Amino acid sequence: MKHIAILLAGGSSKRMKQTGKDKLLHPIRKTNAFRLCYQAFAESLEIENIIIVYRDEEQKALLEKEIDLVHLELQSDFKPIFTQGGKERMHSVDNALAKCPESCEFVYIHDCARPMITSATINKLKDIVSKEGAAVIARPLHDTVKKILNFDPEKSYFSYLTETVDRKKLWIMETPQCSKIGWLKDGIKIAKEKNILATDEVSILELVAKPVSLVNIDYPNPKITAPADLTFINFLLSKK
Repeated sequence: MKHIAILLAGGSSKRMKQTGKDKLLHPIRKTNAFRLCYQAFAESLEIENIIIVYRDEEQKALLEKEIDLVHLELQSDFKPIFTQGGKERMHSVDNALAKCPESCEFVYIHDCARPMITSATINKLKDIVSKEGAAVIARPLHDTVKKILNFDPEKSYFSYLTETVDRKKLWIMETPQCSKIGWLKDGIKIAKEKNILATDEVSILELVAKPVSLVNIDYPNPKITAPADLTFINFLLSKK
């Protein structure tokens, strides 16, 4: 039973361009988001291999340097697998699945823009996904949610008619998102046939009607999407 991590590091970081740096390599307390994510999976005894999805050759070279630093600390000579990302997340995941050996049974797909992941959480997910087939870090939504009834992207005004959405059944999906590899391959095949662009792996599993275990962890797992998120993550790490 082989468990393989797929680390998504090839995003375009459109909202972070004002920093002038790759958000995954931006300094965070003497480290960075990519290194924190990679180290969490490298330290987990449940993960037997790691596939890195990179953007371009320039970024790949930088990621390799970060990986070397992790294995220097761990005193390991392990070498991950690399594959180049696609146009969208689903295409990148598809590329990574093609790199998985036939012995792979489960994959753990993680967005490296979420650097708070821990090896303890990864180990917890292993126990759940091995039993249930699919699991994802997720949280129930507590905020009031509004549906805009008269939204028009062509107009610049901000006065809208709204409707309150029942939040009791609403959950926010995070990563890692873990699944039997066969379920994801089947779902991506259907998505391609129907010209559906799934934005995460849970959406892919919906296409093959597979249930997913929602795992609510007891610590924040924010995603870096804007410069202010780096400040928040620096604060969280200072409290560890």
